[in-house]
Order: sequence, then C-alpha cells, then structure tokens
Amino acid sequence: MNDDIGTAAEAVRNVHKEKEAAVSAVFLSMFSGKGVVFIGPGGTGRGSMVSDVIGTVGGKVSRYMVSPTTDKEELIARVGDDSAIFVDDVFRANSGTLNGIADIMSSGRTIVIGSSSRMPSEDDEAYSLYDRFLFRASVGPLRSDEELLSFIGATEKGTLPEIRTSAGDVRKAADDVSVDDHVLSAILSLRDLFKSSGKYISDERWKDSLYALKVAAAAAGGKSVGISYIPLLQHTLWDSPEEIDGIRAAVFDVCTPGGCELNGLFSEAEELLRLAVESKGLVDENAGFPRIIHCYDCNSSFPTLRRLKEHSASRPRHTYADPHIGKDGSSQDYIKYTYEELVTLLTSKYGWDLFKKSDDGTKEKFMNAAAALRKRKETLENSHDGDRAKLEKELAGNFWLTGRDRKDIMTAFNLRSAKFAELGRCIADVEFILK
Repeated sequence: MNDDIGTAAEAVRNVHKEKEAAVSAVFLSMFSGKGVVFIGPGGTGRGSMVSDVIGTVGGKVSRYMVSPTTDKEELIARVGDDSAIFVDDVFRANSGTLNGIADIMSSGRTIVIGSSSRMPSEDDEAYSLYDRFLFRASVGPLRSDEELLSFIGATEKGTLPEIRTSAGDVRKAADDVSVDDHVLSAILSLRDLFKSSGKYISDERWKDSLYALKVAAAAAGGKSVGISYIPLLQHTLWDSPEEIDGIRAAVFDVCTPGGCELNGLFSEAEELLRLAVESKGLVDENAGFPRIIHCYDCNSSFPTLRRLKEHSASRPRHTYADPHIGKDGSSQDYIKYTYEELVTLLTSKYGWDLFKKSDDGTKEKFMNAAAALRKRKETLENSHDGDRAKLEKELAGNFWLTGRDRKDIMTAFNLRSAKFAELGRCIADVEFILK
C-alpha cells in the first residue's frame, strides 16, 4: 500500500517546493476525511497544490470564494459529487454559510479544505468552524530566490503519479493499526506540558489526532503507529501560526527514544531538589524547651516551640516572660517580650537552639531517591547510541516526514547529551545540599 502513495506524495512535494509540510497535511486530510485549513496570504499556490494532491487519486476539487453574502444552499449545491471543496476566505462567511460548511464536513462525503489570510478570534462565531479543521498549515510566499525563479519560469510540471489505493481502503486498514506504548506516553507527556502552560487541547482533537496517525501508518503499509509518526502531530495541535515553532519543538522532543522518560527524570530531579532545599529548614517543633515559657497576659505555659507558635498565631498581641529571670519565669523587672523579641532573646542571649533540625530519616530517604535517579539516568544514557541508530532507521522509513523534519528530530535527539549532563548536575546539587 505504501509504494504508490509514497511515490505520489514525493512527486507532489517536488513540484510544490517549500510547501512539503502542507502537502503532507492535505494527503492526510484526504485519506482520513478530516478537514485542513491554510492560514496565510493568497497567491501562494495553495489551490494548485490541493488540485495536484486530490488529482493523484483521480478526484476533483471545486473551488469557491465566500463572502458575508454567500448563500448556504448555493455553496452546498456547488459541491456536487466532487471529492473536495476548496473554500477561499472561509472565515468571512455568514453564520448560515458557516453552518453549511460544518454540515458538509459532518457528512464525510466531501473533504473541506479552507483558506484564510487570518484566523478567527475565540469570540468570533467562525472559531467553532476553525476548530473543526483537524489539520492546519501555514503557507506563505516562497522564501528562496532559487525556488521563486523556478516557479515563475515553470511551464509544464509533467504528469503526477496516480495512487491506486483508495481512501476507503486506507481508513479500513487504519481500524486494525495498533499504537505503540511510547506513542501513548508521548501524547500524555504533551498533554501535561500544554496544560502546565495554559494551552487547552480538547479530548476530541487528541482522539482525531491519534486517528490521523493510524491513517498515516496504514497508508504507509504499517501495522502499528511507531515513534516516527509522532512528528505528524505538528500538523494538528497548533492554534495560531505563532505557536508552530514551539509546538513543533515540543513534539520532536518527545518523539525521540527515551524522550518522555528523560523529561520525567528531569521533573523528578527538580522536585527532589526543591524538597532537599526545604529539608534544610526542618525544625523539630515538638522537642521540649530547657525551661517553660509563660505568657504574661493569660498565664499559659508552653513546653515546646509548637505550642508557643500556635499560641502566638492565635493571640498575636500577647507577650511573654524571660524564663531565666525569677522563679518559673516570673520576671522581676517586668519586661514583656513579643514572640519575635522572645525568640531573639532566647537564641542570642541564652543560646537556645530553637531551630535544631529534625532527624526523622528525611536525609536518608532523599539520598536514596537521588541514588535511584542517578541509576535510571545512567541506564537511559547507556542506550543513547543504540537509540540513535534505531531512530534514524525509523525516520528514514516514514515518507510522511520532510527532510527538514528528519534533520530537526535528529538535532533534538543529539541535544540529549547536554540534557543528560544537566540532569547529572541537578542530582549532584541534591546530594550536595543533603551532606
């Protein structure tokens, strides 16, 4: 199943330079039946690219430019039996037409491909339609002078390969595709990362995104979604073009072997470091005072620091006697001390060790945790070279990835050496603090 699809995808990418990621998004949209939307200025060859992709399966695309006055029924009638409809300025449509586009998407018979020079704000009525497009692609003018000259001077692009495999066959095969545990762990890791940064991704989008990975694997003739398919999430998880680089980096970070585990070790080490720092201030508040403390105002007595602190918190205006003057702390000079003044007196004048650290086994427990973290780090680090070869092989076998994708993923993987060193320093900091 993968030969004809991979060959066609590569051929379309070679025609539409600098749009390789968008080409993959349109192919995946076609095979999954989920919509795709382009964000960016017009006149960048998106319509031609869409026609070429749909044409590889012998399909036709109807193109329609909407406006605030576009009639919903007119748009629906325009679709007919075409495989896809390309809607220009899709978010300028009125509420009725927006609902009509949503109905077309829900029917599943026609793929809806939208384009817009702007994305709607969250309070715009068009935003709910924007959210229904699973795939997103940012397409702008050609950046390279060489590619621009090639584009404006092009005449015939030749005949593109035909795909013999139908979208229905791919979707049927996708139902039997399994998902590797590492992929599921990567999704959960990304979900936690986005939640901590305040980014919301709906459960439905996660579900549809995983389905898209299964479709991609099925189209490539695979029986399972492995690590090399995680990068395709870059096409489904961003909301605005400004997020693309950050989402891409986050996705690539967890797609490397051991990436999720390494991130987890970092989180554990940072939390252990925080607890180790806090442990330096642990105080045994239940240890008995050398002498009983008495309150001037209510004549209460306090044998421990905990009791004294609780009394001070509930009665902040009460004052206390110097326990070293007079019998039972009854001061002959009638000096009254606030809680803060009493603590200063007892520690500086009489040398009371009020802040003696608690010996409750915390140090030993934290040291054991640090040792366990170091062992797990070394185990993961020892597999680094083998993981590199495995990753390179899997990336090379996935035709949905662009050359830039493969390069950036390997760069992220190679940065793990620096991450291991940073993790080692964090564990060493824990051990130093606990000495």
